[in-house]
Formats: sequence, structure tokens, C-alpha cells
Amino acid sequence: MIEIKKLTPDLIDQFTSYFENIEYEHAPNWKSCYCHYYHSKCSFDEWKTRTSEDNKLASIQAIYDGMMTGFLAFRENKCIGWVNINNAKSYQRLEEELKPYIGSKKVALSICFVIHPDFRGQGIARALLDHAIDFYRYQGYDGMIALPIIGDFKKELHYRGTMNMYSERGYEEIGQEGQTKILYKKL
Repeated sequence: MIEIKKLTPDLIDQFTSYFENIEYEHAPNWKSCYCHYYHSKCSFDEWKTRTSEDNKLASIQAIYDGMMTGFLAFRENKCIGWVNINNAKSYQRLEEELKPYIGSKKVALSICFVIHPDFRGQGIARALLDHAIDFYRYQGYDGMIALPIIGDFKKELHYRGTMNMYSERGYEEIGQEGQTKILYKKL
């Protein structure tokens, strides 16, 4: 059985430990991210110079400030998955790109799914997304947006979720920027 918990300051140790103990063989540079990339506004060149500790501390501060949240999935008290999802306006790196699609609506954005390799392909990402949909509907959000990348990639690189996962939940395509589909679900 999977238990899903909203990321709050009292779960910071589980959150940081999860990122420190997961393998990123497919993208080793992701290990130092702590899911902070989209919350940062620094240039890509600046981003590449940031250390793991820089990003860890920035993510911890963002969690305390309420700017970074999401949901952690647990099985038998072991963290097995994460989705970075919050009000779309909290993702500074994407602010300008999202403006035309959000306007004045209250919209949540799911941007990163990190599922433990031993639990991939078992519906963990779908369970996290379903939980988030219910949560943001209850919070009075107008909708949810997703930005899956399309193309012939290793499945591990579909960290933003898959088209199929979103379409099964009623997301509709509202745009495309390069290899990124822009999907929206009305709540």
C-alpha cells in the first residue's frame, strides 16, 4: 500500500535523504538538483556552477517559505517517489513561458516526478498525480498544467510525466513549444 504525504517542513529530512540516496545513472547531474532547478531564476551557466549543497539549502529554504511543495510517496515508511507540484507562479524559471497559458487563473503545475528505480512502472507517478489533482481541486484551483517532453527518449528522461498519463486524467493539449507539450486540466 502506498501512502502519499504533502511535503512540509517536518518531512525535509525524508525529502533530502531521498534525493541523496537515489541513483541517477541516466542523468548523474540531476543528483545535485534537489528539484530546485525550476524554482531558480539564475542563468543556465550559473546553474551549472551551483553545488549540491547550494541546491539542497535553497530547496530547504523554499520548503520553509512555501514556494516548494509537492508530494512524497511512501511504502512501508520508505520514500519511493516524489512529484514537484505547486502553484504555477512559484516556478520562477518558467514564469514568462507560462503567463500566456495561465493568465489570472489559479493553476498548479506538475514539473518533476522522481520515482525510485525499484518502483518504476508500478503506477507511483500516476498515484502521486491523482492525489495532487484531488488536493488542488479541494484547494479551489481553476486547473492544472503539465509540460511533458515528447520524443524518443529513455523512459527515465520522461521526468515531467508522460502524455498518456496526463491524457488518461483529462488533460488537453493547449500548446507546444519545441518538444514540450503544454497540457491543461480544468478542475
